[in-house]
Amino acid sequence: MHTLFPTGTATTSRQARRWWWFLRPAAGAVLAGGLLLAAAPAQAVTTSSTGWHPVSGADRVFRADNGISLTYHYYAEGVDWDRPAGAVFFFDGDGTARAEQPTGRFATRMARVAADTNRAFVFVEAPHGTRSWRAGNTGAVAEAVRQFATTDITPTTDAGVLVAGYAGGAEFLSRHLLRGGAHWLPDGSGAALIGGGTYGQPVGGATPATEDLALTWVVGDRDGAYATDAGSWSARAAAAQAEAAYQDAGYERARRITTAGAHADYDIPALVADGLAALDR
Repeated sequence: MHTLFPTGTATTSRQARRWWWFLRPAAGAVLAGGLLLAAAPAQAVTTSSTGWHPVSGADRVFRADNGISLTYHYYAEGVDWDRPAGAVFFFDGDGTARAEQPTGRFATRMARVAADTNRAFVFVEAPHGTRSWRAGNTGAVAEAVRQFATTDITPTTDAGVLVAGYAGGAEFLSRHLLRGGAHWLPDGSGAALIGGGTYGQPVGGATPATEDLALTWVVGDRDGAYATDAGSWSARAAAAQAEAAYQDAGYERARRITTAGAHADYDIPALVADGLAALDR
């Protein structure tokens, strides 16, 4: 079992922002719906069926065997570990700061959505403190995430795992995390890729164990081409390319859904709830 480490004292402005969210009066024990999140070391809580499970906590760090460190926030309130349980891993868009607000409204809604299907919510920060899933060696980061997602952080995965990403996070999932294959995901798992998700290089073929994974690209009808620091990019084109590539690779449940709106209009928690509903069909 890999040890889950809390981070050290807040010394940077970025860390100070996190602790401001943690210490402000409204967040003392925490937010809507009673979702408890405490910046504390991971603990083992005995249950009758699984024997243990990690409790909620912010600013934890997973150190992968390849040397990559991943900071994440873990939300387990409302999960009944005596029933089939799973997890939702979320990777936000490049340049976003929601992962630095672990008790903010967005994270709280996401945690509630996950708990509604008896899953823990894991909010993974972009590597190296960059707010970008394109930073550094993306292949090594993907390897670290795969190791992280299959450790004892999810002690029972009977309910399956949903990996979800928005914009740059969706690109990371489609181009790196899933492209080489999805055999590492437990049965009943899937992915929700929102506002992006090209396939990059050739997609590894599905196997009989993975061909029925629910892979869904969601894109707005006005999420078209615009300029980025890497050149022109279109979420609509990216989603269409990825859907075709993953279908050609044998993923029978790869599909693309077009919604109304532009790149900033997605109701991500609601779309993640839809992705979870697809897993349970």
